[in-house]
Amino acid sequence: MNLHPLPGQRSIVEPSACPGPALRLRNAARDRVLAVVSHELKQPLNVIRMNAELLQRLPAAGASARVRGIAEAIQRAIENQTRLINDLLDFSRARTGKLALHCRPLDFGELALELVATLRAGWSAGSIRVEMLAAEPLRCHADPVRLQQIVGNLLDNAMKFSPAGAEVVLRLSCEDGFARCSVVDSGCGIAPEFLPHVFGLFSQAGAEGAHGGLGIGLALVHGFTVAHGGFVKAVSAGVGRGAEFSVWLPLQRPGAAMHAA
Repeated sequence: MNLHPLPGQRSIVEPSACPGPALRLRNAARDRVLAVVSHELKQPLNVIRMNAELLQRLPAAGASARVRGIAEAIQRAIENQTRLINDLLDFSRARTGKLALHCRPLDFGELALELVATLRAGWSAGSIRVEMLAAEPLRCHADPVRLQQIVGNLLDNAMKFSPAGAEVVLRLSCEDGFARCSVVDSGCGIAPEFLPHVFGLFSQAGAEGAHGGLGIGLALVHGFTVAHGGFVKAVSAGVGRGAEFSVWLPLQRPGAAMHAA
């Protein structure tokens, strides 16, 4: 398998070398804090959600467009915060080996194509092109929900950092017993000094002001991929020159389907 960047490009492949004891302790402490804080935030958020639903049922909400709009805005904010908390919990579970995977035999390529069809409809600023380079179906034994999150986060990241009218390419191939899914964009690119940290939690390459967010998406891509026995890679020729993010997931071995349950 060729893991070397193209001429003029830099790349980083995860997982990296094992961290030292001090770093492991800091990471463990961070993971515990994330898990506790995320769990504790869920209770007050559930209370807010219940009250927002009650507000929407009040006669005043039906009679007043303003009250109805306020209730809907609260509901959207709750959904966004819930998604963020769930992402943090998923990251913590993946880091601590507590992520539950509900694996079954599936066609990774088919799953990716279905997701692209959904995302295309909601991205009017650009286009998504699919290149299927595998001659056979990419059959994996994997959790379909987590695979959707992997591909969805990669595409969302590419769309977020691509200029208007840009094309994002999703490339599917088979390499040495692995299904490879690559997402290529022509967006803002990645600085060489940031590339080793691109899959880290809360990592965004100087784009916070322009795009917001906490940079959780790529950290989840890494965590979910590793949990499936795969690995990830990021390549960029530098700032302003786009990027390519790839994940490799093990293909299902012939005859393994009978043991999938």
